[in-house]
Amino acid sequence: MIRKLLPLGTLLASLAILGCGSDLPKPPPKLATVPVEGIVMLNGKPVEGVTIAMHHSEGKVAPRGTSDKSGKFSITTYGNNDGAPEGSYKVTAAKSVVKEISPGVLAPPPPGGFKSDIPPKYEGISTTDIQVEIKAGQKNELKIDLK
Repeated sequence: MIRKLLPLGTLLASLAILGCGSDLPKPPPKLATVPVEGIVMLNGKPVEGVTIAMHHSEGKVAPRGTSDKSGKFSITTYGNNDGAPEGSYKVTAAKSVVKEISPGVLAPPPPGGFKSDIPPKYEGISTTDIQVEIKAGQKNELKIDLK
């Protein structure tokens, strides 16, 4: 009788040791956001397809947006155009120059490779000189002028 119950007892003991719950860490709580919109310009002219990424000074969040044909963008943190939490941010700007010639098919690179018209200094957190302060209770309109 004991021999028949031993495997069952071992199984129950194993389950008790493993536990029923999950020890996975909980995601950080979502921070309140405020609307953030803007325009990105290159040498004074609106530019399409630029990804604007905002890097929080404390590394809490990484809001972003992409400019349309008129250079305008809206920032998203957690959901569509929800804005960004208040705080200080460094801003980077980059533009993908790879072209899709048909769904899922990329154009071959031109001689010398793809070249972006966005100056490289704006692509890195350590090299960008764009800083913004997002404040609650006011309109946060950014003018990003790349030169």
